[in-house]
Amino acid sequence: MTVNLDWDGVDKFAKALGALGKVASTDMAGGLFEEAEMIMGQSKRDTPVDTGRLRSSGTVQPPKIRATSAEVALTYGTDYAVYVHEIRGLNHPVGKAKFLEDAINRAARGIDRRLGLRVKRRWKMRWGNAVR
Repeated sequence: MTVNLDWDGVDKFAKALGALGKVASTDMAGGLFEEAEMIMGQSKRDTPVDTGRLRSSGTVQPPKIRATSAEVALTYGTDYAVYVHEIRGLNHPVGKAKFLEDAINRAARGIDRRLGLRVKRRWKMRWGNAVR
């Protein structure tokens, strides 16, 4: 199961970063990966548990960097993940349906600010006080 998140303004952000070349793309992808890891952690807390197999199958794939974008995939790797995720009304003693979608929707609020801070932190590690 894969869920996509559209981020308004990512094109402007990517264009501004384009001037910095590959370093900027790599740092943006790294920040995006960190954000995705945070989302996956929140999702796993809401994942229904019977045997634990579904929860433990949640992963964030390494970023795919393209000329003007970066992409990460958050996935659950069981044959039944989509059913557990999509079917509401089942009684889950632990967790709930829509565990990944809800985590993504919560994270969407403020993602631009958090991603900007993640990239800025990476740049400060790279260039020190030259970054404000």
